[in-house]
Amino acid sequence: MCGIAGGVAIRSDARPSLERIQRMSELIAHRGPDGTGWWSSPDGACILAHRRLSVIDLETGAQPMQHVERPVTVVFNGEIYNYLEIRDQLTREGQRFETRSDTEVILGAYVARGLEFLEPLRGMFAIALWDATRRQLVLARDQIGKKPLYYAVEDGCLYFASTLEALRRTTDSRWTPNRAAISAYLALGYVPAPLTVYDQAHKLEAGTSLCAGPGGIGSTRKFGTLPSELEPFDGSFDQACDETARLLTEAVRIRLRSDVPLGIFLSGGVDSSLVTAIATRECGVDLQTFSIGFSVDRYDESQHAAQVAQSLGAKHTVLRVDEDLLGLLPQFSLHSGEPLGDVSALPLWVLAELTRRHVTVALAGDGGDELFGGYVWYATAARLENVHALAGGARLRSTRQALASVVAGSGTSSALSGRIVRTLDALAPGTAASRFAHLRVLFSERDFARVMPAGGSYSDNFTRAISVFEAVGGDALRRMRAADMATYLADCLMPKVDVATMAHALEARAPLLDTVLADFALTLPQRYLIDRSGGKRVLRSLLARYVPRTLVERPKQGFTVPLDEWFRGPLSERLREIARSDALAALGLDLDGLASLRDEHARGQRNHGDRLFALLALDDWARRN
Repeated sequence: MCGIAGGVAIRSDARPSLERIQRMSELIAHRGPDGTGWWSSPDGACILAHRRLSVIDLETGAQPMQHVERPVTVVFNGEIYNYLEIRDQLTREGQRFETRSDTEVILGAYVARGLEFLEPLRGMFAIALWDATRRQLVLARDQIGKKPLYYAVEDGCLYFASTLEALRRTTDSRWTPNRAAISAYLALGYVPAPLTVYDQAHKLEAGTSLCAGPGGIGSTRKFGTLPSELEPFDGSFDQACDETARLLTEAVRIRLRSDVPLGIFLSGGVDSSLVTAIATRECGVDLQTFSIGFSVDRYDESQHAAQVAQSLGAKHTVLRVDEDLLGLLPQFSLHSGEPLGDVSALPLWVLAELTRRHVTVALAGDGGDELFGGYVWYATAARLENVHALAGGARLRSTRQALASVVAGSGTSSALSGRIVRTLDALAPGTAASRFAHLRVLFSERDFARVMPAGGSYSDNFTRAISVFEAVGGDALRRMRAADMATYLADCLMPKVDVATMAHALEARAPLLDTVLADFALTLPQRYLIDRSGGKRVLRSLLARYVPRTLVERPKQGFTVPLDEWFRGPLSERLREIARSDALAALGLDLDGLASLRDEHARGQRNHGDRLFALLALDDWARRN
């Protein structure tokens, strides 16, 4: 796990600046405090820099690394979990290796396979590889999007880095906000790739490679299995559980490969509990587990986490946090480089800081919701499909009118969440894809128009989710999961985990997001994933093999904070500040509309906690830029 940076000439008369790349390397030092290195091609056309967090092959795994025989050099951020298997295959084919590192396996695989080397990699990675023979720099980001890679073009060169700030703070040019990205952020709560919040920079999309060199920049290329290519699983439910158990056990096993101490993020939910159970029972590893708790009981999972840890014999540590958590927003925003409207980033930041005091690597339960149907909107979408199939136009109109009257009520009813309002929108006539898109936005179209009436096109932000949904074969749940993986998971959840953990030089590994397991999960039919008890039917069944059913059969909570209560109490003054923010006004936001959201939330008429946090995060970013 590391940070990478570098540059390549994309004009024959240009050369990347070594001074700039060295400064970029300094700005990502927190990602790799154990070592540093840089390399330049003899003609100066390509320069690569690296910051190392030592996890595997502590003695001989330094980067940049060159192939033992060919003029190929690489810097790499991440882990290739199946590197031993790939290395064995390459050795049988005649390749020679001088280290025990996964980095050298990347070099060998590229020499043997060319760009096809990316297909079999099981892991998380951002790769920059210079092929002197082809005079070509290859950039690549893993299929899930676990590791970030940003790039910008300036003075005839393409510069890249693991963080957006490393690029921005080392240029003499003035970067300007990208209005399309701001619009997308307000609609979604994150900035989708390939956009960044600046006009001058881009993100490499998940599962994509890009080649650049003195001949220019090529087009991006997707790699990995497309969801539309997967054949539906036709076995029984028990067979589905057994195959999931086999693949997940393998995914956990290969992610336990490390030359430094490991632990587990244990929330007490199904996903992290199952990862903990398999690591301790199936793999026979004694691990420390870590969680955080809150003073508001309905948000606090720490009791459940402690019970799971006790049941499995793990050593457990809990840290309690309160509303001071919001004070971490500037630190997170600085490391992120752009706004992120997911409030769970803040407790994750604290959890990563706590965990790093004890271990260097932490396994996590990320991915269970997307792959195994855990999100509430999946069940909501299924019910909406039934309503549309069974109800006539008059009945749909009456249902929407009844809900609308509640939304526009006097506030005497309990506060309505954004989810209910988005469900109202999804009841409108349309396609299954459009109904899914309504459920997946942060701001409804009406609320978006209140805060950004003259901003970008709201409909543009539906297009990407709809296009991914429609490109995937199979049932609606499979399409929704694939769309969430390509958008929400890759561009919101994975960057959140990367920023929070790497700020503390902690490596996070997600067994449930193993690409082989992910491909299998996407073949499962809806009836194996969602039942009357909720989603993740397969995972719940597996967890019951390891812990008492009382620890399995409880409502889903999610990893979040008591933001709604805080915004109506100790943090209400912070909301008054953003309603007077010149920085937000300069981005085109309507402060009166923002104030109306705040007032509705304070009166208990609407629950805007998640939207108000997204606006706080945007304000924090805008004030610094």
